[in-house]
Amino acid sequence: MKQISEAWDEQRERLLESPCYVIDFLPRQVPADSEGNYFGVERFLTEHPRLEGLYRRFARLVLCLSCYDRMAANLDPEEEWSGDPTPEELTGLIEVCAGDEPAYVSLLLPGEDALLTLDGGDLYMSVYHPSEDLLDLIRQLAAAEGLFVREGA
Repeated sequence: MKQISEAWDEQRERLLESPCYVIDFLPRQVPADSEGNYFGVERFLTEHPRLEGLYRRFARLVLCLSCYDRMAANLDPEEEWSGDPTPEELTGLIEVCAGDEPAYVSLLLPGEDALLTLDGGDLYMSVYHPSEDLLDLIRQLAAAEGLFVREGA
């Protein structure tokens, strides 16, 4: 398993340099000069019970995505990967990110050569190097959860 874990580490590092999309609660990035209340909304949504609600939507998206392809999960870049995590393990990893000690989760789709990441406390997930087909699927799953997919900055 150690060799596979090391290969997945290398794949993650390579994919992190690829084009990125975000799965977000907003349909587009808020301009820096916006007169809106983004920071108030951000503070409101990152409060513990509200953040858990957003992360449950991320978890449902990931669970659905795992129905279509093999997935490997990693909670901390220093830890070993879990190949083919169960639905309970996947949701547990995402729930940890919403906890008091936020974590960083990597979800690798080795067959798709794509990566999803969630940094605890963030209001978005990142998707690296998705094919057009995978991106279309993620857009459909995100829409079902009231989320949006757009190009990352």
